[in-house]
Amino acid sequence: MPQLDPLFQPLTINGLVIKNRFLSTSHAPGYTLQGNITERYIHYEAEKAKGGVGLLQFGGATSVAVEGSYHYGQINGSVDDIIPQYRRIAGAIHAHGAVCTIQLRHGGRQERWDHDQWLPAFSPSTTRELNFGVFAAEMEDHDIARAQRDFVAAVRRARDGDIDGVEIACQSGALIEQFWSPAMNYRTDRYGGSLENRMRFGLEVLEAVRQDIGEDYVVGIRMSGDEMLRGGLNQDDCIAIAKIYASSGLIDFISVVGAQPTDTLSVAKIWPTMWVPTAAYLPLAGAIKAVSDVPVFHATRITDAATAVYAVSEGLVDMVGMTRAFIADPYHVHKLKAGEERHIRPCVGVGYCVDRVISGADALCVHNVATSREQHLPHIIRSGPGRKRRVVVVGGGPGGLEAARVCASRGHQVILYEATANLGGQVVLAAKATWRAGLIGIATWLADQVAFLGVDVRCNQLADQNTVLESDPDVVIIASGGIPNVGRFEGNGLSNTVWDVLAGHVECTGQILIVDESGGHAALSCAEFAADHGGQVEIISPDKVLGTELAQTNMGAHMNELFKLKVRIRVDTRLEKLEREDNGLTATLANVYTDLNENHRFDLVIGDHGTTPNSDLYFVLKPLSTNLGQLDLESLTAARSQALTPNPEGRFSLYRIGDAWASRNIHAAMLDAMRLCLHL
Repeated sequence: MPQLDPLFQPLTINGLVIKNRFLSTSHAPGYTLQGNITERYIHYEAEKAKGGVGLLQFGGATSVAVEGSYHYGQINGSVDDIIPQYRRIAGAIHAHGAVCTIQLRHGGRQERWDHDQWLPAFSPSTTRELNFGVFAAEMEDHDIARAQRDFVAAVRRARDGDIDGVEIACQSGALIEQFWSPAMNYRTDRYGGSLENRMRFGLEVLEAVRQDIGEDYVVGIRMSGDEMLRGGLNQDDCIAIAKIYASSGLIDFISVVGAQPTDTLSVAKIWPTMWVPTAAYLPLAGAIKAVSDVPVFHATRITDAATAVYAVSEGLVDMVGMTRAFIADPYHVHKLKAGEERHIRPCVGVGYCVDRVISGADALCVHNVATSREQHLPHIIRSGPGRKRRVVVVGGGPGGLEAARVCASRGHQVILYEATANLGGQVVLAAKATWRAGLIGIATWLADQVAFLGVDVRCNQLADQNTVLESDPDVVIIASGGIPNVGRFEGNGLSNTVWDVLAGHVECTGQILIVDESGGHAALSCAEFAADHGGQVEIISPDKVLGTELAQTNMGAHMNELFKLKVRIRVDTRLEKLEREDNGLTATLANVYTDLNENHRFDLVIGDHGTTPNSDLYFVLKPLSTNLGQLDLESLTAARSQALTPNPEGRFSLYRIGDAWASRNIHAAMLDAMRLCLHL
């Protein structure tokens, strides 16, 4: 594809040849164990190399110092024990023709004193950050010298571990950026005050590194093109810093991001979801490229080939980072090169990967369940040996579509019944919210894949027992999702559901109460939708905060929208009772701690109380099945074939997945499908 040629040109940086312009930027996916690199981590990175990515920058926020707290599951780069681990992961990447760098970082005030070594956090000044809530120790001269030595030792370990280069973290609120930024550096000595003084610490780190390892090893920095922070570095400041560092002769590349994660809103900006437009910060990288004589990298919400080609061909960047796109599909590059763009699983910008890491969990793609499970689950599903089966899938949401896709990829004959006119299940509704339209990409991709694979899709057909039996199946998979739970309170029949609102069945006018008992996106999106359509909205939750199932990349976006729309927020509050009064409703609200009640009048009450399984058909079919609906959970979690047959006279195997089994999320439904269907 000639139009993609700019992306497949090699680039040489300080003698390091990178085969193409595709980059997976440094991130911490949480696959370590006490700071050590695991087999899971190695397979995760190697799969992207196998999929064609030219440069893998792994080990986001790898700690260089003993005071590092590894709160995001980072690698511990401060000990020599890491060197053989580096060699293993570098070897796995090199085996597929890719090269790699590691990001080295001192977190400064972004460390926790009550983790690991129980040491203070250190920063240029004693300033508290909202995200970490830490009062750091102000660094003395000996602390500064120690931090510089720590960087030097960490770079040496990376080189000795066969890693091709290092990226020094000067972004995302790291220690070097804390020295740079007037919002965090209040010093009056030679490391504070003027921009020249504030840049001194970082330059001294790089000088010490070069003095130790020489000139023939790749060393770069990652920095913000604009902190977007009150009192912080603006774009002009960042351009000036980049120009000085690039001309210093100390670095070989600059990787550019936008924003700086100091609070919930800024976290939503630096690691943005679909709330932020595609490639929103590309101009920041282009501005730094214009004044730099070293290669410039950039990654933030670049998910498609057209944007990537534009970024490189217009000279805005030299390498284009599509990090989350490669989490969604590590074979993105190979598929592009082969002209199979249709089959690239898209990153839709849900932010599930980053939100999980921020919450202290592992990074997972919301709709590619094989990512980081490469040891057990394949990204490319091949047709299998053995008898081909006739599979009936009931339900066309993400779980049902994934079940159909996997079964068809294995060579089975698949019929999928969907009661409505559209495939996608709850995703179709969720995508109608104010800023989450990108969700529909999940359903669109799955629907296209099952069509390509020849699945017999029958929409507008509510499957019943006769429908299933007439299909003469060997396997029946119930993926019919859930139905809205109406909640347990007096007068619950007077309440509407979030589904009613997003489906357009309810007019959002007047005083509106939204009750959130799920802690996810649904109630928040509904509140934004209702307020955007003219309602005066109040949202309540029995939890201590809204969005207990979400983290900052999504909550920053939601809270920004809710406050802009003047939505009233009340937490620690439950709905006790709902009564009709004249043309409105009286809601009795109770504080969860004191049980004190208040009555408030509303024109409309909307509840999100989760879902209950839509499993009537499952129970009708259960006595006719060979396994009586039973799942061998050990085999399921290991993605092995199911062998339970307590009723050998049955007509078919029967399983239920996703919300038809229990109310969970998209990822859980699709993981059920993959693990069940991979070895049918």
